[in-house]
Amino acid sequence: MILFKKIFFTFLIFSFLIGSDRIAVATKVIGSVEFVRGKGFAKSLKKGHIIESGDILKTKKGGFVAILFIDDKSALKIKENTELEIVGNNKNQTIAKRISLMNGTVRAQVEDQRNKDFVVQTSVSVASVKGTDFWMISDKSKGDSIIGIEGVIQLANKISGEIIDITSGITGLSSNNGQLESYNTDPKTIPSDPSGDDSDSQKIKIEFMDASGKKKTLVIEYQ
Repeated sequence: MILFKKIFFTFLIFSFLIGSDRIAVATKVIGSVEFVRGKGFAKSLKKGHIIESGDILKTKKGGFVAILFIDDKSALKIKENTELEIVGNNKNQTIAKRISLMNGTVRAQVEDQRNKDFVVQTSVSVASVKGTDFWMISDKSKGDSIIGIEGVIQLANKISGEIIDITSGITGLSSNNGQLESYNTDPKTIPSDPSGDDSDSQKIKIEFMDASGKKKTLVIEYQ
């Protein structure tokens, strides 16, 4: 077992993960959370699990998972009764990220993306960001809601092609009939975040195979 103490989460520590299809790690899991990889069956997802490009994540009632992307510590927090696919294009130790949200509720806390993309899309909408914090709630029968917490989110409706910017304190609605509208956010409509502010020191365990094929565990303490 390898132990790194009091490492601030720079992700240089995760440089050994950069490459292949590895794009993120689960840092907190509550309740029932599953992942599907390729044509495989659904499996239970635990803290420290490595997310690969193309993985489908599903949270059941009471379930929650927080993941951090290994290139820049952008976070995606996935609430209960949510299903999504995560795709990452890994190039030059940076990852262009695309989240396909089938249904449910997510929070994206996105670091400055500079020359790469961070996109959350549904069957109706596309939210594009470079560095921001927002909630996205997708309901197949109604459409999508975007709640701006910090920064600017470009919200596009796929049906009408209309585009608006969502900023802090503003909620945008993208409907199945192509309409886009925005209004001041009612604080009561902001979902709760089970992970809190995550300001305290945290530990995660990552299992991996070394060059000789032996299974090892990397334990990282971070803030």
